[in-house]
Amino acid sequence: MKRRALSLTIFSIIFLSSVSICIQTNQLIVSADSSDETWNFTVLGDTRNWEPNITNIYRQTIMEDVYLSNPNMDFIIQTGDLTHNGGEQDDWDLYYQDIDLLVQNDVTIYNAVGNHEMYTYPFPNGTYGPLETNFSTYMANVDLPGNERFYSFDHKGIHFIFINTDEYFIYDDGYQFDITPEQEDWIHNDLQTNTMNFTIAIFHRPCYSLRDTSRSYQGSVIRGILEPIFFEYDITLVFSGHDHYYYNTKREGIQHIVTAAAGAPLADLDNTGEAIENDVYFSEYHYCNVTVTDEVITIEALVYDENLEYTTVEDTVTVYIVEPTKTNSSFYFGVILILVWIIPLVSKKNRK
Repeated sequence: MKRRALSLTIFSIIFLSSVSICIQTNQLIVSADSSDETWNFTVLGDTRNWEPNITNIYRQTIMEDVYLSNPNMDFIIQTGDLTHNGGEQDDWDLYYQDIDLLVQNDVTIYNAVGNHEMYTYPFPNGTYGPLETNFSTYMANVDLPGNERFYSFDHKGIHFIFINTDEYFIYDDGYQFDITPEQEDWIHNDLQTNTMNFTIAIFHRPCYSLRDTSRSYQGSVIRGILEPIFFEYDITLVFSGHDHYYYNTKREGIQHIVTAAAGAPLADLDNTGEAIENDVYFSEYHYCNVTVTDEVITIEALVYDENLEYTTVEDTVTVYIVEPTKTNSSFYFGVILILVWIIPLVSKKNRK
């Protein structure tokens, strides 16, 4: 009887502990594609040259430093605007000239499509020639999954989805943005069949902007399309670019990181009144180092000095893959009740 009582006590404690943990996390933690190792990748954006048909020493220096400082990174994510005029082959030749060290060392780069990927050379009045809306020159110069305009991949338990925010937009009569029916159907199908524990979305145009009132309005239009998708599929971390600075903001449970200062001219922050408490923003050249474990993603914003000689960590963001558990008082209360019932019974039997 003593053995049975003791076994029952141990079983009850283990059972209640398991139930408590499951109730608190509400997540399936075990996955065939999860990884016990700690790994990292980097995120940066807007490496485009300052003017058409010239190299960019900022782009070259930052990209080379990212590679040399992170030799064990799994890959680089670029949030768009790789070149100034992505519709012209000359600019792609200059881009690959600037990142030749990475090319020679087979560094994997996944990128979102930016608006400059469509641009042809500008006219003297500052306007551009016809936009290359089929992205033909862009696709001829990248090697990405899927159709290369929008795509996804899985890596060590994380699902990465790249959304194209430049397939359908109209500047006339106010800013209009939408995603094509082809891309919308693909996004829903991709996320419905996703089996990973966590999803990160990457796209060029941000949902929130501090650059100016026009960009802020554009962001409101974009999030009107994208945020319902994020809510539906429980996407809580997104990276974007376009505005040439760093911006960390958490809205409606979604962590937004704008990282778009890895070569392009820095942008002014003229609309900081749109920021909320705990936001972090600065207009400095930088990149983000992302470290991943099975339970947490840590994002560090590394900012360059004015000579691009060294970096300092200016912001750190933590995003939980599995929410940390909290002490469950009902669990401990249940254990006490069982012990109160079992211990006297065991003691009684021992006296016999």
